[in-house]
Amino acid sequence: MEIILGVFASALTQWLKKYGSNEWHTLAILGVVSLLIAGLYTSLMITGYWSLVAQILVVAGATYTFIIQRFE
Repeated sequence: MEIILGVFASALTQWLKKYGSNEWHTLAILGVVSLLIAGLYTSLMITGYWSLVAQILVVAGATYTFIIQRFE
């Protein structure tokens, strides 16, 4: 899961750099987003809902890959 969160943070950083925000602005946004995602991840792990969220993401990814992408 940490890899997925790292990929999201990296993609967000590249997007922010592309659209011209300055270094401090990018750093502040990434800090806030990282704290929000870490809080959400921790609360999902504590409550036990993480396995349900992971299953939904896996099924959605498989549906997109095997069904929707073939009809485009």
